[in-house]
Amino acid sequence: MNGLRLLLATAAFAGMIALCVLGWNYGGMGGLVGGGIGFVLRLLGGRGLDWGERIGNGYVGALMGMPVGLLIGGFLMVGAPYLLSMINNTPN
Repeated sequence: MNGLRLLLATAAFAGMIALCVLGWNYGGMGGLVGGGIGFVLRLLGGRGLDWGERIGNGYVGALMGMPVGLLIGGFLMVGAPYLLSMINNTPN
């Protein structure tokens, strides 16, 4: 991997972690949990001939799991309470 691709891949991963940390009150923990689950699933369940390839698969799984976990965590932290309050306070 040449220098620019390595820099871009590292920046994307660090940016997703920073986004999860900055949005901690809005479901950021879901992003980190999703990244961890994606990493483990791709690491253990992926097809890799050697550990370098498996670590690469885990990296891709973490990059795919973080945004999905952030969306789900954001819905659970912000969207679901708002919807429940709207349902419970329906006008007559």
